[in-house]
Amino acid sequence: MIGKMGWIATNGVLLLAYILKGSRADVDSSKMNRCNADETQGAGYQQCSSDNLDTQANNANDTVASSGDGCKVYLAPSSIPGAGIGVFTAVDLKEGDIVGYGDVIIPIIDFLYHMSADYRFDPDHHFDPTANYVWDGREMGLQYETAFVNQGISSLAPGFNCAVNCHLGLLNVDKLEPHYFSGGLHRSKDPGVGAFSPYYNASTVATTSVTAGSELFKNYGNDYFLSRATLTFVPIWEDYPQAEEFVALFNAMWDTNLTHLSVKLMSDFWDLIYNLPLRSRFFNALPKNMEELEQVSLNGVRSILQPHFTRNTTYLKEHGRCADNIRSGRSTLPQAGRGGFATRPLKKGEIITGSPLFWFPNGDYFRMYDGNWSAPTGPPNIQNQTHTQILINYCWKHDDASLFLCPYGSGVQHINHNKSLVNVRVQWAKNGEMGHRDSALSQHPEKMFPIASPGLVFDYVATRDIEAGEELFLDYGDAWEMAWQKHVEGWKPKSRAVKYQSARQWNSENPNAVLRTVMEQEIDPYPDNFMFRCLKEIGVYDLTDEDAKVYWDLRTVGLPCTIQERTSTEKEGVYTYTVHFLPDSEYESGLAELGLGLDDNGELWWMETKEVPREAIRVLDVPYTTDLFLKEAFRHPAQIPDALFPNAWRGFQSSGVW
Repeated sequence: MIGKMGWIATNGVLLLAYILKGSRADVDSSKMNRCNADETQGAGYQQCSSDNLDTQANNANDTVASSGDGCKVYLAPSSIPGAGIGVFTAVDLKEGDIVGYGDVIIPIIDFLYHMSADYRFDPDHHFDPTANYVWDGREMGLQYETAFVNQGISSLAPGFNCAVNCHLGLLNVDKLEPHYFSGGLHRSKDPGVGAFSPYYNASTVATTSVTAGSELFKNYGNDYFLSRATLTFVPIWEDYPQAEEFVALFNAMWDTNLTHLSVKLMSDFWDLIYNLPLRSRFFNALPKNMEELEQVSLNGVRSILQPHFTRNTTYLKEHGRCADNIRSGRSTLPQAGRGGFATRPLKKGEIITGSPLFWFPNGDYFRMYDGNWSAPTGPPNIQNQTHTQILINYCWKHDDASLFLCPYGSGVQHINHNKSLVNVRVQWAKNGEMGHRDSALSQHPEKMFPIASPGLVFDYVATRDIEAGEELFLDYGDAWEMAWQKHVEGWKPKSRAVKYQSARQWNSENPNAVLRTVMEQEIDPYPDNFMFRCLKEIGVYDLTDEDAKVYWDLRTVGLPCTIQERTSTEKEGVYTYTVHFLPDSEYESGLAELGLGLDDNGELWWMETKEVPREAIRVLDVPYTTDLFLKEAFRHPAQIPDALFPNAWRGFQSSGVW
């Protein structure tokens, strides 16, 4: 017996060594580069929300909940305690299935730069209402809107991409690149140009089989959890396969030498391991007891997690909101771009969907100021506002207060204004439903600080029977309509607008165009808003191999370049290009931090001339030249109905960045 106990002690030491090895990532820390969330939530597996669900429902509103007939996806209280709203599938999914309808993507451009114009701004301690709701702009392919392709842009994706949570042990969906649609508008003739985001239909796709009732989880990335002190013990992605490996090691140790001992002793030994005073991310990924250990042995860690993160459809219908009653399509209104359309028949008084809201204390957060945006040497000029973030057009405001409310429910951003054809209205959700708190309506707005989403939810209600396929319309209020009419009446195109062509449009019309060299451009120049970026590192390829592929993914940015020469290949009409890479401040500073960038002669080694295939070159719009940046583009929030606006908020005025 002593020998056996000695063997147990020896192998226990080996298992302990494995445990300590499994804890190695807990001290890592890096900047989050994916979806942000409120780190005060407590539960660890966070979402793009800071809702609090400690409220109870009542029967205050004269509406009926959506019947849920045919609804395939819901917004409902998350299965993660304290994590606010989550996204749930009501039907079984298989890998590759698209979930619901895609989100509009709202670019937020150089936010920190423009906020730095306010002398009170502290980048380390300021209140950023968007921080809990955005993805890195490169995750959605928006990086070329700014000169700072690696850090200047965030993408707000109100809808599934904001409401979805992250559990790194149960990842089951991913996001797809948004489509681009200018609405067929042109800056030479359309007053609606630049008044809506052209990025839309950022879809959600199942990455594995998902059973009905499961909460959907996207990957925020390890950095999200490693960079937050409050999430110190939340497992990161690799902790789960390592937990499975550890269970296999434990079973192998027992099966090889100790099968004659009692199951109770085995259970006691596992309890001893699990209760070691070595709390870590890895420990929290391990099975808690022998029953869970057996499940993990047979079916992996996912099998013990999934039952805890599933809601039945009855619960979803009673406590959630249908999230696929609205799809986007080309609006019937001539200047509106895309609109929201009913996917199924809706009855008068039916709640079509619900949307949590986040808030801004004032409009200063939307301001963009005069300055050298492309190469700033200091803060912009706060005395000269030149632009406004497009986000303001997707928010709500009341004249009696400075605050803004911005919805992030699915599809609601597509519902346009049409006073004569209104078939949808907004109302406050019932107390306790979807995390809405009536108490927030009776308190001073300063009490909501610093929570970006303080338990406020709009319900969108059908004001009459609506047929499937019918476009949905809201009343944005008299102030919005007057502002739009004034804009249309006073709108005039710039003198050179008729000659404008976007690089994106040019690419779609000329996908395989032969590119002109620098010398040829002296005679036949490209438009001023065109620029070239080339891949610096494109892997091993054969310039004569027609099957060779060069890939740009969502996060690829390349480097500025010029085309020096063009060389024919054996295949007719196919050329290679000699390009020269140009200075790029972000790339250069990144190399400098690593002690790289200069060759033995003190020259920037990466500013070389290199022969590349056509696929390694992209024709892009110069940053800050797309329709989003037109100074004359319409900007105005929708108006919160006076009957809904709380008396406790009236008169609230603030300025500057909090």
